[in-house]
Amino acid sequence: MATTTSRRAKLKIDILDSPDRLTKTTKGLASHDPGYEISASVSSPELGEHCEEFVRFIAEYVLSGNSIRAGETLAYGYWLTKAELTDGRTLVFFEYNPEATEFVFGVTHTLTYWRDQTSLCNREGADFIPPRPDQMVVISDGVYEGDNVEGVRYASPSHMSGWWLTTDRYNGKIESLKTVHAHHVSAKRPDLAKFLALPNGYRFFSPTGAVWFDEKAAK
Repeated sequence: MATTTSRRAKLKIDILDSPDRLTKTTKGLASHDPGYEISASVSSPELGEHCEEFVRFIAEYVLSGNSIRAGETLAYGYWLTKAELTDGRTLVFFEYNPEATEFVFGVTHTLTYWRDQTSLCNREGADFIPPRPDQMVVISDGVYEGDNVEGVRYASPSHMSGWWLTTDRYNGKIESLKTVHAHHVSAKRPDLAKFLALPNGYRFFSPTGAVWFDEKAAK
C-alpha cells in the first residue's frame, strides 16, 4: 500500500474539469515520468474542490519520485482508495464501499470523510489523526441502533483505534462491550464518522456535536 506523504512537486500541474464538474483529470502529466494522467470522480459537485485537491496531491506524490502501480491501494485520510490504469494512459481511482467489502468507482466516500473530519478537527484546533478503517473500536449496545453516543479516544495498541463509544444502554460492565472494525461504525453510523479523526484525549457527544479535550483521557 502506498503512503500519502510527499514533498511539493516543482512542476506546475494543470487539472481539467469535466462538463458535469464531477471528474478531475491532470493535463500534461503523462509527458513526465511515470507517463500517465491521473483522474478521480465524485458523485456531487459539492466535492469538486476536494476532488481537485486529491488529484493534485496524487500528481505531486508521483512527480516527487514515488510510483503508484495499477491495482495498488493508497490511504487518503481515513479511507482507502485503489488505482487502476485505463487505456494505458490514465490512472483512475476507486475506493472502498462504506462496508469495506469491495472497491467501487470514484472517491466520494473518501472525500466526504476527509471533508467532514478535517473540518471538525480544524474547528476544534485539533490535530487530524484518522484511524485506519481496519482498526478496532469498542462499542456498547445502542451504537448500531442509532442511540445518542458518547465517545472518547485513548492511546491504544496499533490494532486499536482508541475509540470507545457508549450509549445509555451501557451497564458499566466491560464484558458487555463489543470490539468492531472502524469501517463498521462509519457504515452503520455515518453521523459519527466526522468525529473519528480527533486525537487521543478527545471526547464527543453525538446529539449536540459537542467536542472537548479531557486531559485524564489523554494519559
